Amino acid sequence: MRNGELWPNLNITTKDPKIPTVHGGVLWGDSVNKRFFVFGGEYTVGVPTDDFHLFSYDIPLDKWDDFGKPQLSSPLNTTSYGAGVGISETGQGYYYGGWITKGSMRGWTQDKAMTSSFYRYGYDSNTTTVINPPDTLPRAEGAMVWIPAGDTGLLVYFGGLVSPYGNGTTAPQPLDTILIYDPSTNDWFTQTATGDIPQNRRQHCVGAAWAADRSSYNIYLWGGASVPPPVVNTSAFGDLHILTLPAFVWVKVFPDRHGNATYAHGHYASSCNMVRSNSQMFVIGGTYPNPEDSNLCDLAQHAWAQHNLCTGTKGNTGTNDAYWDLFNPNFTTNVVPDDIYNITGGDKNGGATVLSPKLGWDVPNSGLETLLARKPTFAARSPTRLIPTQTSSPLPPPSPPPLSTGAIVGIVTGSAVSLCIIIFVCCIRGRSVRRRREERRRSRVTQASWYGSTMVSPESVQGEWGPRPVAGPPLHPHTQFMGPAPAELAGQTAVSISPGVPSELPVGGEYEWPVRTDHPAPGSHPPRHAVCHS
Repeated sequence: MRNGELWPNLNITTKDPKIPTVHGGVLWGDSVNKRFFVFGGEYTVGVPTDDFHLFSYDIPLDKWDDFGKPQLSSPLNTTSYGAGVGISETGQGYYYGGWITKGSMRGWTQDKAMTSSFYRYGYDSNTTTVINPPDTLPRAEGAMVWIPAGDTGLLVYFGGLVSPYGNGTTAPQPLDTILIYDPSTNDWFTQTATGDIPQNRRQHCVGAAWAADRSSYNIYLWGGASVPPPVVNTSAFGDLHILTLPAFVWVKVFPDRHGNATYAHGHYASSCNMVRSNSQMFVIGGTYPNPEDSNLCDLAQHAWAQHNLCTGTKGNTGTNDAYWDLFNPNFTTNVVPDDIYNITGGDKNGGATVLSPKLGWDVPNSGLETLLARKPTFAARSPTRLIPTQTSSPLPPPSPPPLSTGAIVGIVTGSAVSLCIIIFVCCIRGRSVRRRREERRRSRVTQASWYGSTMVSPESVQGEWGPRPVAGPPLHPHTQFMGPAPAELAGQTAVSISPGVPSELPVGGEYEWPVRTDHPAPGSHPPRHAVCHS
């Protein structure tokens, strides 16, 4: 715990051996049933020996459940480093693309290959559905978020890799090309974005927030690994961008407001997690491509590679130049930062007036404008199981039977005799104490005349044995359910809570992040990775 940082971390330290340890999968969070679902991913050790099973971690009961194999007419393409998003409002999880490898799919013997597979999972029905991708091009290592627009919400996808020729070669998916999926009609749209377009990247993480009136939807992008062409001056990014819809404008907000400067110690494969009504975003975990940067993972005690930013700028004011800040559990709403409303119009509470792209809607996107103007409501979901609650306080032990009259008389008589004995002993000891005190007083007078004024009062000699300050209880001992989290698993049957908090920033101001403007060319670093585990 550092400077009052009080966000507990749930540490899953042991697990059933049948639960695979994977990387590159996704965790879908269901805040209604208090579960995480693990979808996809590549085995960290070994290869799969069975078809894919959907596993779920039960938070209240601290156990893993096996939800079985997805029931599909054709085998599931189990991949790693696809794009996934879980939606508690609708009770659904989505997963698009990714790499099929020997470590992700049982029986795969070929070289790794990207896929265009797109799946939807229903939390309440435990059903997996194959749905249409935007096209037939395989994609991987992009990012996807959900926004509450359209009829049942919309999915927004961008970045990563694409195989445009169908021969296994890869190319960057440019970040000025935004793909939007409408679950209610199974339609895809493509829209061109403008502004300060982020450099091509993969394995970046994203989170979405929106104005109170939903006049703008703002998608926050952090980090990622660079994808040539073009060749850039870093192998991993440490920058923050915001894509605002429906204006479809990219805005860079860190480490500067324009240009390609990036924080000197960039990393990728993190997860971005919105909390407290989307007012703050946790950036958790990730990989540093430079081994010498690995010690930057855990700058704060018990923070474990977690950083926190305020989506409405530091302090949730909407007008602060800084975004990185200590976690604040008291924020209950989010606001629009002035970096956004200076472009879209309105203020920190909404009221955007720029409601279409600067260059117009891409053809044939006439329906997208209508969808983004809709503001659906979502019926509250109910748990499909009994959610354990805090157990009630134990009943007090039964009262003993009343004492008899004889017993009471005996107790009173015995107590009186004991009291007399105690008084007599105290009188004898009191005389002895007074006699020893007088002897010590005479001794101190003699010593004082020998040592002069060098004696020190015992009351001032405390040092290591003196009283110590007592630490008070945590100010905010409770946590809330979090959305998508890092997909590298370390399961458990025993849970411990440690009071770490996702921020590596000092109290009293924004961290002075070093800015990298001159990097070694990609590939000049040793080919080993330093991985931060959240």
